Amino acid sequence: MSNNRKRTALIGEVKIETDIFMNTVKLSDKTLAEANELLSIWGMTVLQYNALRVLYVKDSSNEGLPSKEIGRRLYTRVPDVTRLLDRLADKGWLTRERDSINRRIVRSRLTKIGAELVESVYMPLQELESKQLSTLTAEEKKILAGL
Repeated sequence: MSNNRKRTALIGEVKIETDIFMNTVKLSDKTLAEANELLSIWGMTVLQYNALRVLYVKDSSNEGLPSKEIGRRLYTRVPDVTRLLDRLADKGWLTRERDSINRRIVRSRLTKIGAELVESVYMPLQELESKQLSTLTAEEKKILAGL
């Protein structure tokens, strides 16, 4: 069966917006893949590290943070923060307990192992991020950050 329908869409036409979008997606994929490869040494993903980092930075008093607040602070949108946090709890990197006042809220807290893990991953991840942007000048980095 042949498809003789005339195509009217301008698919494939080069537009600056398309180039920007595609290059952004490619860069994101490449940088995440490199970070995930590095973090696999510690048995975690970028998303898992980010959740632990949120607790490390935003819960310094170790009172625990509700899942909703952790989810709001993640780099990427996660459809099921509860399952993510449950997996981290299963690994012993955090604990999850119901709030004593509002039983509907479950608070997550870093364990000692979880805090040590965030600390041990921090510098190697910083070095990777610096390496990934090493071809840019300081001025180009400022421009990129502003974009």
